[in-house]
Amino acid sequence: MHDLKSALAALAEIVEQGEGAARTDVWDGDHDVFHPDREEVAHFYRFQELKHGRRYAAGDTPQSGPTGEQIAVDFESVLPMRPNPRTTDHPDGSEIRVAQEQFNNTYCLLLYLLEDAFNGNPSQLGATVGTMYQLKGQAQALLKMPNGDGTTAGPTFEYVPPDQRS
Repeated sequence: MHDLKSALAALAEIVEQGEGAARTDVWDGDHDVFHPDREEVAHFYRFQELKHGRRYAAGDTPQSGPTGEQIAVDFESVLPMRPNPRTTDHPDGSEIRVAQEQFNNTYCLLLYLLEDAFNGNPSQLGATVGTMYQLKGQAQALLKMPNGDGTTAGPTFEYVPPDQRS
């Protein structure tokens, strides 16, 4: 953001995604990609759906909570990632730290590619898709790496300056 106009645009996007949604509405104004006959639930309220095990239905509000069809969530299948992992949780050169550093490099590359694509170089957008899949694979691999304390490693989303990326 570099001025009031860009700051207001960023806030409008946050509101649309549900983080600042009106206290009276759970819908973000778009149609659901997988169910075009339905309105799309704002991101924040998607998490509420998972928490309550039900989808929002027409007429539901944040106060009513979701009253629609049930959602089956197998919480036993959720990997026990350590909360708020950091690369400094592990010694230099350790398998987990190296994997986290590789993830961070790919994450920062993805951010760069997206910024480039959306700021004048739209042909770059195609390259971001492959990088997104690479990032997904790296995150999934981290989530399978045990920390030795009953938790697994996870992505740290730490910024790596361009001159330090490998």
